[in-house]
This record gives sequence, C-alpha cells and structure tokens, in this order.
Amino acid sequence: MSGAAATSGPGTLRPIEAPDRIGIAESADLEAYADFARRIQLETIGTDEFSHSPAELAVLGGNPYLERRRFGIFDDGRLVAAVAAWWEREQEDGAPMITMVGVDPAYRRRGLGGRVLDAIEASARDAGRHATIMISEHRTDDGSGERLHAPQGGASLPADAPSVRFARSRGYHLGQLLVASALPVSGLGARVRGLAEQAARSDGYRLEHWRDHTPAEHLDAFALARSQMVAEAPSGAVDFPDEHWDAARILDEEARAVAAGRTHLTVAAIAPGGEIAGFTILTLAPGKRGAYQDDTLVLAPHRGHGLGMRMKLANLVALADAAPERTEVYTWNADENGPMLAINRELGFRPHSIQATWQRG
Repeated sequence: MSGAAATSGPGTLRPIEAPDRIGIAESADLEAYADFARRIQLETIGTDEFSHSPAELAVLGGNPYLERRRFGIFDDGRLVAAVAAWWEREQEDGAPMITMVGVDPAYRRRGLGGRVLDAIEASARDAGRHATIMISEHRTDDGSGERLHAPQGGASLPADAPSVRFARSRGYHLGQLLVASALPVSGLGARVRGLAEQAARSDGYRLEHWRDHTPAEHLDAFALARSQMVAEAPSGAVDFPDEHWDAARILDEEARAVAAGRTHLTVAAIAPGGEIAGFTILTLAPGKRGAYQDDTLVLAPHRGHGLGMRMKLANLVALADAAPERTEVYTWNADENGPMLAINRELGFRPHSIQATWQRG
C-alpha cells in the first residue's frame, strides 16, 4: 500500500492489521490501537464510552462487506499516531470514511497527523477511491470566538480548534454537524412506559420487537429498509456512500455482533399492509455503562404518524427490561434534522458533544 514505507519524522509508519483473535503476538498492534483510540477519545470529548475493545475490533473487522484499514506510527514500539478508515466494498467509487486521526500529546506538532492521513488517503487512492470523508469530534462550548458553520443547521465549531485547522489545511470542507446527546435512563422505566402507552394509537400500525436476530419473515423487508437509511437520512453537503443490504448481510452483521459480545435491541413499525414502515436499533456494547442509539428511520410514505417517537419509546422500555444496569443512552443526529432532534429533546436527551463530517473531492 502506498505510504506504508514512509519513514520521515520520529517513528516507523506501518499498517495495523486485524487478526482473527486477541492475545496472540499478531494482535499486539491492534491492541495498542484500541487503547490509543480510547485515550484520544477520552481527551477529545471527555468519555471513552464510544471506544471499542480489541476483541470487538477483531470480530467486527472481518466484515466481508466493509474494507477497513488502519495505519500507525510506532516510536520504539509505542504507538504515537494512528488513523482508521472504512469503505463499502461493493461500491467501487464510494468515498472512504476516515473515522479517526490521532496523535499522542507528547508527539504533536511534528507532522505525524499529516503522515498518517497521507498513508490512508494513498491507500484509498490505490483502491480507486479519490474522494474522502473525515470525522472529527468536539466538545460543546460557549460559542465564543470565530465560528465555522456547516451548510445546514445552526450548530458551529470554533474556527481555531486544532482539528478544524488541520482539516481545512488538508483541503477538507465542513459538510455536516451531528449533535451527540445523552439521556440518563436510570429509574426512567416507569416514565417511559407511561409515555409509550400515551403514544400508542389505533391507526393500523403495530410495533414488533426483536433481540439480536431478525425474525425470518422480516429479513428481506428489514434489509430493504436498512438500504434506505443513507438515501433518506439528512446528509448536509456530504456525499455519503450508499449501502446495499440484503438478508445475507443482515445475518452476517448479527452474527458478528453476538460474537463481539454486543446486544442489538430492534423495534420495527409494521404498516397495515404488512411492510416495514420504520425501525430503530439500540446497541449495547460489552463493558460500557450506556447504550448507543443506532439507526432510526421512518420511511417517507409512513411519516406523520408519530412512528419515530413510538418506536424510540418502545425500545427504551425494552432496554429497561433487558439491561437495567445501563445508565445512559447516546444518540447522534444531524443538526438540520429538526423533527428527530425535537423527539430527543422531548424524551430528555441533552447535547454533550459535536461530531463534524468533512469531505474532500
């Protein structure tokens, strides 16, 4: 891969491979990466609740539908800078998602962030992908100083933030801001159950729940709904790659999640005609205090029935029953997605950080 042999500056740059299992000599780099990414996230947004364990990375990294690549700079055996990206294998021109560029605090201002970014961009070009998307995370702040605004929505970033300056210096343009919010759920069960009962309607839609495994009779319809997520979700000025889902991909994802120690709680809204009108997924990662609110979508023909709120309330009830020890639910929403943000505010979610999405053509 291009960039893998670069040696300028401190340390040696090399790919970080994902072995089949953890605890062997070949897994040392991935284990170092998992700890490094956890520490960078803790510094950046004040929590490591969204980091992955080495075992999760190893199991999830074998996904046949996604290409995942990582590079790291090692100085005397210590990982001091790293980058990670993934892209859809079936979509030949889909832009890679660069999910993390991090540098150890003691090694900053030496060009290491640029070196690892060069490596992942070159690797993507070798795979025929020339546009790239990059993610950066930011704490919420008081809004002082010069601000950088996304093309849509009202949120903004400090223009002088190091990660903002870095992205812009590399030719990336801010395309979208996601508001990351948290909902404390300890002791919320009774209130949520009451709200769920109030939200129930006799309009022909019904809710179905499942844990970890999609019922066989819903596999194809659920895959079709999952494929619509990228197309119908707000995307700001970012050209997100399409995702193709079929029953085989659903089954593969579910098997990997279980092997990684994860639990998926899903609620689907079933329309009067029997088709899936919408869905919402909660993910419970091992060793974490909270749960992640993953995709939530109401398909366009079925909007206006309050299904988003109904599904989320039903899944919060399921969470209280399945994992009462979980203390918070975390969610990420496009800043321009007013209806979903309004639902979250009504439920009690409060912003805790901002996720920025940058694109370079």
